[in-house]
Amino acid sequence: MDFNAILSTFPGKEAAVLIAKEISQKPKYMKELWEYAMRSEKNTWRATWLMDKVYDEAPELIRPYIPHMIKLFPNLECQSKQRQLLKLISNEPLPKTISGDFINRCFDLLIANATPVAVRVYAMQILFNFSQQEPDIKNELALIIEEHMTEGTAGFKSRGKRILKKLQA
Repeated sequence: MDFNAILSTFPGKEAAVLIAKEISQKPKYMKELWEYAMRSEKNTWRATWLMDKVYDEAPELIRPYIPHMIKLFPNLECQSKQRQLLKLISNEPLPKTISGDFINRCFDLLIANATPVAVRVYAMQILFNFSQQEPDIKNELALIIEEHMTEGTAGFKSRGKRILKKLQA
């Protein structure tokens, strides 16, 4: 599959769903999609967006890449890739052994007001998921969420309220 040609222009959602269905029926293309997504060229973030559509069709094709995403994430600067990878990671149980660099990066993104709201929300969800393994971070996470709720967007406040309720249960 020629992902360079497919993703050189931004495919609409309907086209992306069709491509994702094809990948789910021919899993051999998943490795190729992953490799394309991890390239550093300008629009390779579109491949991570397409990976999200593949996840909707066949999550089992994405799961093997979650540890790779976690490993690469602390040094990833592209906000579009950050958003998509965090979304995928947030949908899955975290590995029992997880990088402190990854968790610290999630905290950094959650705290930074300049971080796009979707990235902050997915980082918040991942940190909540991690708090289920490491309850010691629950208080710190709750304080950070409460502090940022005042200036947060509707999406941030909505997820923050749900997570705070779970943290206090």
